[in-house]
Amino acid sequence: MSNRNTILLILLYTLIHCTPFASAETWHDDFDAEKPDAWRVVGNDSIWKIEDGFLNAEVNRDWDVQYELYQFTALPPPYRNFTITINDFGGDKTRFGFCVGRYFPDTSKEDPFFYVFFPDEIRARRFDGKGSSHPFRTRLSREPRTRWETDALSKMELQFNSGHFVLFADGELRTAFQDANFDKIEILGFVMEGINIANEWVGAAWADAFTIAGLNVSPEVRLTLIWGQLKLR
Repeated sequence: MSNRNTILLILLYTLIHCTPFASAETWHDDFDAEKPDAWRVVGNDSIWKIEDGFLNAEVNRDWDVQYELYQFTALPPPYRNFTITINDFGGDKTRFGFCVGRYFPDTSKEDPFFYVFFPDEIRARRFDGKGSSHPFRTRLSREPRTRWETDALSKMELQFNSGHFVLFADGELRTAFQDANFDKIEILGFVMEGINIANEWVGAAWADAFTIAGLNVSPEVRLTLIWGQLKLR
């Protein structure tokens, strides 16, 4: 092992044992390389590509795509207090969004519940990330029933704090709502709903960068994050 790596390990060990409390963490992805430890394809892996500094999603109507999930796994759940920022986020002839979801004890073996934040609306949906999709049914959703004329955004910012959602679009407050049942989030990720224009057979979507900030993580988790970043250098 090189002297540089030895010094880094000593510093990381010191970080763990001298920092007994959880600290706020920021995690960022420019989508400049595949990160299998940070993202997990749940359904059809042919949809998702990292290329030219973007997360790209391409769909064909023949594939029968419905709520495919590109799940965030770099930090372990649950997530209780965070801000997510996505730059250059949108789709062409598709429904492409970012979701926050959770399971409930009485339906733990069924599809989880999600709020999906599309560039033009917020939708409450249950899905498994592999093609199964249906409404909430057993729970009342709290999202605003509003449509905005925006197929793409330069920046979307979602703030979450124990059931409180605040959404900004291109720097302006878009909406806020509360769902007390969502006191924590267990699943985060990008979602491709599918093609949304009749007689169109091919669609595409993209996101340029992703940041999650404000999460309280333990020193052990913080060590894992730092060590993962060092291995990429």
